Amino acid sequence: MWYVILFALVIFLDQGTKILAAAFSGAVGNAGVSSVHLCWVIPDFIEIAYCENSNGSMGLFRGIPHIQTIFKIATVVIIAAILLYMIFSKKKRSKWLNVTLALILSGAIGNFIDRMTLVYVRDMIHVIIDFGSGEIFPYIFNVADMALVIGAIMLVVHLLFLDKDAVFRSSKKKKKEEGGEEEKSTSPEET
Repeated sequence: MWYVILFALVIFLDQGTKILAAAFSGAVGNAGVSSVHLCWVIPDFIEIAYCENSNGSMGLFRGIPHIQTIFKIATVVIIAAILLYMIFSKKKRSKWLNVTLALILSGAIGNFIDRMTLVYVRDMIHVIIDFGSGEIFPYIFNVADMALVIGAIMLVVHLLFLDKDAVFRSSKKKKKEEGGEEEKSTSPEET
């Protein structure tokens, strides 16, 4: 049940930081694509800069018609799929997978709240990585985006390495687990 607390905490932090950044910026509804500098967390590296993003994930989909509608539909589908999996899946989920799903759900819902109520997503975290030839990652993001990215990475790790049917799990380990499950089911303690 602790992953439910994680889910609620991410949504609370996401919405709280968005409200604070918007309030301190004085540019609500006017920030558009450009950002309003608020403060430095680490000078010349991590900046808090308020931005209203109506161009999809971190502004990556500029110029695509109806991108907000596409993101709203995709978010509803993702949320529904995860909830259906959590409700109807009969196999026991690991703590890792529960955290993964909580992060993806809370991140998706955090940005969905903005898209439904404001038509744009409020972003405020800007990590500046510049080796002299311009920024490598010039995007501004928020807590929900971080939860989504971390959750997606954790899901890939789960599918590739941790799941019982993982792509890169050794056949020796798979056989050991299958044998271990059979031995457990025939133990005298359970009969």
